[in-house]
Amino acid sequence: MADDGTPTVQDYMTRDVATVSPDATVREVAERIGETDDHSGFPVCDGRHVEGFVSARDLLLEDDSEPIFRIMTTDILVAHPEMKLDDAARVILRSGIRRLPVVDDAGNLVGIISNADVIRSQIERATPGK
Repeated sequence: MADDGTPTVQDYMTRDVATVSPDATVREVAERIGETDDHSGFPVCDGRHVEGFVSARDLLLEDDSEPIFRIMTTDILVAHPEMKLDDAARVILRSGIRRLPVVDDAGNLVGIISNADVIRSQIERATPGK
């Protein structure tokens, strides 16, 4: 919570984030997306540093052996852990994306905040104690 008691991104973000390497291939990432119902894309990280984001849509019509760093989106929206949750919700709503990588001051991935996390926070605030 922020000093004024308002929820922050770090209060609701998921800390255990699945990522892919910039050197992974289209085939490898497509297989990972196909193996789960939860992921339609991944942050692309070199170590913990966020380099970009790759979605299932980015993989379309690409060669199976193409490395992710050549097709990933590098101009991505991110949240900071201390950002007010309402501000992150506005970014998610206005951008139409479903997830924001959460990065610290050094650009390292510390979590991910989704539209579902924002909805959960709204429910908890509207019905405390349930």
